[in-house]
Amino acid sequence: MPTEAEECLENVLRGVSPADVFTARGHPNITATNRKTLEITKDPYVTRRGDCIVACCAEKAAGELRRDVLQALTAPGVVVVILSTGSAWDYAAGETPRVAPTSTWRIVVRTSTYVDESTVAIRAGKSAADLDRRLIQELRRGVHLRVVIGVCPLSV
Repeated sequence: MPTEAEECLENVLRGVSPADVFTARGHPNITATNRKTLEITKDPYVTRRGDCIVACCAEKAAGELRRDVLQALTAPGVVVVILSTGSAWDYAAGETPRVAPTSTWRIVVRTSTYVDESTVAIRAGKSAADLDRRLIQELRRGVHLRVVIGVCPLSV
């Protein structure tokens, strides 16, 4: 029997749940070794100290996601963040933060319950360190990344 995260992934991929799609790109300084968070930023440059960052030069930040996605983030539900370079992909799934993010600079997925203006998912099953290392190797080469952020409301 599929988990809620797997069901949500399927619904987002089939286009039946609210989702937003945009691009970002990798950078040679990406290490993706942080065990608590995963971040995508609009910054054009990444330092090695930013160990949670998996992509830069993003077209969107958390507060700039589609209105239906932002609205869905305010209610109980599952969030999936799908990362694909074309030859490698992975996803992280967590719970909605139950508040609409407002950041115009970054998107953060957290394994904890901490919520700030950039948080799109909490209690996530993966952080930057847990992502498929083939995906991270591709991103270290500076390739373009397709990002899909989808939300599946829980039936209450």
